[in-house]
Amino acid sequence: MDPAVGTAGFLVEAYEHLMKEARQGSAHDVERVAPSLRGTEKKPMPFLLAQMNMLLHRIDDPQITRGNSLEHTVAEMRRPAAQADVILTNPPFGGEEEKSVQENFPTELRTAETVWLFLQAVMARLRPTSNARCAIVVPNSVLFDQGVGARIKKQLMEDFNLHTVLRLPNGVFAPYTIIPANVLFFERGEQQEDVWFYEHP
Repeated sequence: MDPAVGTAGFLVEAYEHLMKEARQGSAHDVERVAPSLRGTEKKPMPFLLAQMNMLLHRIDDPQITRGNSLEHTVAEMRRPAAQADVILTNPPFGGEEEKSVQENFPTELRTAETVWLFLQAVMARLRPTSNARCAIVVPNSVLFDQGVGARIKKQLMEDFNLHTVLRLPNGVFAPYTIIPANVLFFERGEQQEDVWFYEHP
């Protein structure tokens, strides 16, 4: 799942990766790959580009929904049909959500900042199974924020195993943003003693 799918780059890469594995199995394995991928996109143009991108990669019935992934309550995100085993996402940085969207989250964890809301959303959407995992791109500030951010990080460290932080090269998303970014890798399970930090030059 990608709850901020954009033009579906992550889902297309996931499809190609899963198809390599599925082709070593049965025809049934191959047929299961495309329907297992899904995403949501708020903006109309990226939504259309995501559909086209998946169609061009031989995914005949893209499971892309037009809407805002944050417009659901945390309880709704925790329903089995809304959850996923693997979440790959690069949510928008620096945006602000309306008050009505913020109200979908616990009072003490409410914020207008989209990246903090998306981090909460992916934690809620990961299935409560031992192999459920996530890779999420976040701005560097997420590692150091206080207040609401610190409380959300505490929840992450209590309910998940944040095992790796990958610092991406400066300007990797230019010209769209020059904000330094990291990828957080975490999974369901108890937080381990060590967190690996890598910097990609």
